[in-house]
Amino acid sequence: MPPNHSPIGHPTSSAVDPVIADLGFAAFAERNRPRYTRYAKARLSSVARSTAVVEATLVSAHDNWQWLMSQPCPAAEVWEELRRQVDRRGERAVAQDPVLAVLYRRLPDAAADSVVLCRRLGFPLAEAAELMGVEPSAVEAALAAARRALPQLVVVEAPLRHR
Repeated sequence: MPPNHSPIGHPTSSAVDPVIADLGFAAFAERNRPRYTRYAKARLSSVARSTAVVEATLVSAHDNWQWLMSQPCPAAEVWEELRRQVDRRGERAVAQDPVLAVLYRRLPDAAADSVVLCRRLGFPLAEAAELMGVEPSAVEAALAAARRALPQLVVVEAPLRHR
């Protein structure tokens, strides 16, 4: 029987006790669902669309949980899936937020995500880093790059606002 594959084609392992895996996933989903939903809502401007994106992401994570647990940073893998889901839904959505449209058009995704999480949604730097599965220094560097590229949109102290 061929191994199961993750969304990006990696084989999964069946070495983890399914009960423990389900408990681990349940804890991960409970911790991250509200934060993922805030991010998706900011990007998509629709509660229904953001809920669907988060659910699709978590279903994918659940289906590939054992493979994810074998990765160096499972949070980074799930974040990439969330970003893909948002991008797919966002292509069909009307651009309702011109500030976000500029951010994602002019900055790398990681930098734009850092701005959204830290400046728009008010996440502390360490929490944004945890959510994206990166080091806090990577978020700090992304925010600095965003401030240099788009100083009129990325204010150092205050949350991001429409201009």
